[in-house]
Amino acid sequence: MVRKPDFNNPKTFASVLMMPTFALLIFIGIFPLGLEIYVSFTDWSPRVGDWWTANLIGGANYGAVTGDYLFFFSVLRTILMVVGAVGVEFLLGLGLAYFFVREFPGKRALVSLIIIPMMTIPAINGHMMRMIFYGTGPLNFFLSAFTGIDVTTAWLRTAESALMTIILADVWQWTPLMFLILMSGLVALPQDPINAARVLGASAWQQFRYIMIPMLKPIIVVALIIRFLEALKLFDTIYIMTRGGPGYSTQSFSIFLYELGIKHLRYGYLASEALIILGLLAVITWFAVKPIRETLK
Repeated sequence: MVRKPDFNNPKTFASVLMMPTFALLIFIGIFPLGLEIYVSFTDWSPRVGDWWTANLIGGANYGAVTGDYLFFFSVLRTILMVVGAVGVEFLLGLGLAYFFVREFPGKRALVSLIIIPMMTIPAINGHMMRMIFYGTGPLNFFLSAFTGIDVTTAWLRTAESALMTIILADVWQWTPLMFLILMSGLVALPQDPINAARVLGASAWQQFRYIMIPMLKPIIVVALIIRFLEALKLFDTIYIMTRGGPGYSTQSFSIFLYELGIKHLRYGYLASEALIILGLLAVITWFAVKPIRETLK
């Protein structure tokens, strides 16, 4: 005999209310992940039929990844761009947050101006930066006017300068996000330890270095994780500015996977590489949140 649920029990009632949410999570998360895992063990391509009729090839796709140097270099290149961009964003955001944590005339207007780049669509940001760094763009014009020398640097046509422009474009757009998170953390810090350090004669730098930063550590970790994971998905800006070039010098793994799937239609191989990246990100995130777990114990 089937036992009827006791809706008078708060736990049972809450579980019933959560069932549609669980079903939605399964549909939009677990089912696609399971399908991707299955496809990664096949040779499926839309050219040859449906995914359920594709041939199972075991771990051949994963074995092929070990010899795919373009994939590994795209991952390393992405990490290089992300570490460079997020590192600069953190330092600038922390400096701005420390400056704006105090009250002064015009603070609200300046904060509003600072966060404007964050509101820009990434595709628009990429197009704007492409025009700025173009050989005949405004950057070279102002450099020529300032130095008195005719500057015609092709910023997007050499590997080193193209990579630098991608990092600068990301820094310009997403430093405001780091700034808002860190300033919120600084505002929420308890003032008693800071006031006590000030009374005992600690300088502003000592208060910041030895009092504020340790208390701000969980917020810093959260900000870095959020920004790091978001920056790893960088696609729009790079694709519009350089298309991953010149050569492969600015090709992130997002662009690499896009070309592999959309241009070459190798969906089985694409799924295996995407799962490897997912596993790598899961491991990085697990170790990154360790300081937060220790703080909450």
